[in-house]
Amino acid sequence: MKIVTAKEFLQMPANTLYSKYSPCCMGALEIKGDNVGEIDYYSQQIVDAIDCSSSSEFIDGLLDAQENGTALKMDFNCEGRDGLFDMGQLYAVWDNDDVKGLIARLTFCVSV
Repeated sequence: MKIVTAKEFLQMPANTLYSKYSPCCMGALEIKGDNVGEIDYYSQQIVDAIDCSSSSEFIDGLLDAQENGTALKMDFNCEGRDGLFDMGQLYAVWDNDDVKGLIARLTFCVSV
């Protein structure tokens, strides 16, 4: 993993795995999509990648899961625009070995 500037991050290809970074603090794990213009990009969040078609469906699904134990279906192929336009943002970018290590660990999770 390495820490890069927004300018460096925007030069990276789609499917780069990253977290937004503030000194000594990592944000949620995301997958970079294509750039939009010069200072924006699409991203796929991992942790809250709930399959839904609107923000109200997202909230209703979470509340149903919380109150009734209903299982939520995930959607790992749904990007949204970042839209924060913060050129001072830093990014913790995973390299291929990091990604392979995560895949191996996740594979172990489903094999037990």
